[in-house]
Amino acid sequence: MQKNNYCSSILHHFLSERLCQGLSSILLLTASLVPVLASAQDLSRHYEEVLGTSLDISIYVNDQSNAEAAIDAAVAEIARLEQALSTYREDSELMQLNLSRSSDSASQALLDVLASCEEWIDRSQGTFSCRLGQVIDFWDAAEEAQQVPTRNDALAVARAARIGEISIDANSIRLDEGIDVEPSGLAKGYIIDKGMEVLRRELPEAAAIKLDIGGDSVYWGTPPGEDGWDVMVADPKSVSDNDNFISSLSLNSKAIATSGHDSRTRQILMREFSHIIIPQSGWPVFNGIYTVVIADDAITADAVATSLSVLNTQDALTLVESLPGIEALMIDKSGSQVISSGWNQYLSEELQQLNNANFNLTLDYSVPSREGNGTYHRPYVAIWISDIDEVAIKNLLLLGTEERWAGTNSRWWRRAGRRSTLEKNNVTRPTRAPGEYTLTWDGRDDNGNLLQPGTYLLHVEASREDGGHNHRSVEFTMSEGSQSFEQDRFGEVGAFKVNIEMSLQD
Repeated sequence: MQKNNYCSSILHHFLSERLCQGLSSILLLTASLVPVLASAQDLSRHYEEVLGTSLDISIYVNDQSNAEAAIDAAVAEIARLEQALSTYREDSELMQLNLSRSSDSASQALLDVLASCEEWIDRSQGTFSCRLGQVIDFWDAAEEAQQVPTRNDALAVARAARIGEISIDANSIRLDEGIDVEPSGLAKGYIIDKGMEVLRRELPEAAAIKLDIGGDSVYWGTPPGEDGWDVMVADPKSVSDNDNFISSLSLNSKAIATSGHDSRTRQILMREFSHIIIPQSGWPVFNGIYTVVIADDAITADAVATSLSVLNTQDALTLVESLPGIEALMIDKSGSQVISSGWNQYLSEELQQLNNANFNLTLDYSVPSREGNGTYHRPYVAIWISDIDEVAIKNLLLLGTEERWAGTNSRWWRRAGRRSTLEKNNVTRPTRAPGEYTLTWDGRDDNGNLLQPGTYLLHVEASREDGGHNHRSVEFTMSEGSQSFEQDRFGEVGAFKVNIEMSLQD
């Protein structure tokens, strides 16, 4: 679990040349256009206003004589499918179905998408739904009237959508009155897959193809001279499309999709509501997570990313681990990250090397004695790791086992102690007498993942009954080499010394 500032990190160093190329996408940026790869075999095209965002296609093929025609065919197929599945065009096939409640001549695209929607209700354990058109209309009306609805009213609309039936038979579709279909949670993925099918059919000799619509993408094959497509994952809180990356991936014949809450919200009476709705309650997600999902195809990646976005990170991790062939990165509002068990296999070569690095932090700290007369009380001590913004990442040591001690180290309690995502039972120890002690840490979070390159803080906080309360922190980096820091005693925080060694494996 981690959130990192990469401005001075190894990752920034590794990626700086790529950043200088002016790469851009909404959240996921690819390095496929770096000049070292841009040869006569590389053909790339960019389009605006496709599914309300942008479309990028890159193809590596020896003979480009048919490539332009193949791209035109893929763009035409995407436009055709958008017309059928659009929720913004009143004349689309989907919107006409919502108006008429039935169709006896449904297109294969609409049949495929709605069948997949119904399948994902079960596969996601109810966290995904394409039945929420009337729930969305309910919230749109609330925003227009600037009146926050009651939870019971929202629940009633959601319940009607949940218990109603969608009948799909041959070319026929029937909707119960409580259901308006709104399949945007996977329709873009379906369209991306179909566009890729056209490109692969028209260009069977192509070595590698990328099709990206607004950051959701399929990366087929491998660019010449590379192990895979370089895919940059941007910080969801960053306002820049080409900075503050949180990871670098290498993908070969995989799809990737993202879902988050910050890009679109509703404003009602000075309150902000996410555009993502919980299917069971009809209520917008509060403090929802940002998700990045890797799968074999775009429709699956899209559906899973949507499903995870209504859960907390731990429940999202449980769901991902139950779905074979799916890997995901999940980030909560505080910036803490959780990754699925196989996520690291898709890290770029540089990050793979860093992830397997040997890291050792040794903290020699002292518990000071109290000067003067009076009853001596052993101090409560908290030692933890945070990112540079003081978002807690890892508890290292908590001295004090009584319930009342937890809040006395107020800084730790605010930043880490109340966070259920941080393990603390396994680092809790009884208070200790004055003396010299040693603590070690391997640089890994509670999931066993080495922290990403970046700048971090080591915190030491101590408080004593009938005594003082003090805090000290030192800045360090996850970087190859040696680092040493020393701090003199500061009130209740005893003197301490930090030694760090990090070496990369060959």
